[in-house]
Amino acid sequence: MACASWYALEAMESDGELARRVAEGGAAKAEQELCRRFAPRIRLYGLKHLRDEERARDLVQSVLVAVLEALRAGRLEDPERIDRFVLGTARNLALHAHRERVRATPTDPADLDVAGVAPDPARLDVGSLFKCMEGLDVRARTVLQLSFYRDKSAEEIAGVLATTAGNVRVVRHRAMTQLRTCLDARRAP
Repeated sequence: MACASWYALEAMESDGELARRVAEGGAAKAEQELCRRFAPRIRLYGLKHLRDEERARDLVQSVLVAVLEALRAGRLEDPERIDRFVLGTARNLALHAHRERVRATPTDPADLDVAGVAPDPARLDVGSLFKCMEGLDVRARTVLQLSFYRDKSAEEIAGVLATTAGNVRVVRHRAMTQLRTCLDARRAP
């Protein structure tokens, strides 16, 4: 019996050989074996870092799909390092999933200090705002109007103005600074 199990271990392909067979194409059995070998490891990684069984199972599926797609497309340079590629993919996808979960967690409005940020409606002077807007150059005014009145992203505005999204953000930042300075000067007694 000991000889039979030793022989079975000897006959087993390495992870790198399986990855090579998948990359060559048409090896459904190799894909299944690769998934069977790595799924438990990815799940444990997901449980440790995501702390949720369902999210760990989602991670397993996402990682295996990404790895198989990369192998089929020939994007893995060294199939012998498939284990490192799988771990790196799991790490990146787990980090992305964690960021998405944190971003999706709503903040209790009672925890927000909006009184210090929100303008006092009694002090809001629309006439002064329009006067200050007139003092901006056409490009800055256009960027602000598209940003705040039309709710356009920097990429969309860049397409309209034939510039880069980074330039749009710089123009918007400078225009907001000019508006703040102008409005503060108009409020001063």
